[in-house]
Amino acid sequence: MGTISETLADREEIRELYARYAHSIDAAQFDEWVECFTEDGVFESPRLGRHSGRDGLRKFCAMYKESWGGAKPMHLMSNVSSAVNGGRATGGCYLAYFHCKNGKAEFSAVGHYIDKLRKVNGRWKFEHRQVAIDGAP
Repeated sequence: MGTISETLADREEIRELYARYAHSIDAAQFDEWVECFTEDGVFESPRLGRHSGRDGLRKFCAMYKESWGGAKPMHLMSNVSSAVNGGRATGGCYLAYFHCKNGKAEFSAVGHYIDKLRKVNGRWKFEHRQVAIDGAP
């Protein structure tokens, strides 16, 4: 276990990872979004399935962009929390998801993320990220 200052720095880097994830996917900067994950990273969505590895994550991006129907997505993540244990961490946050089109924002879903993270070459990345839509069957 690292010192308190190392743990605080790690937690701040993890918060930045969460922000980078949302900004990149919403701006259709898919290469940057894929870089938020480890090489063998996994993303699971109840709507769009399970995708793993760089190729799988890129395929997800193509499917996801198609699902926008011309709208601009917006992920709002709050209550980010993480527990760091050396080069690994667990984390999560709340999610509010909107589709913005024709000057209007439509609330689309509320949920949360369940995350496993790993530090790779000094940078925190998602090893496994699962989105859960609250109230969904």
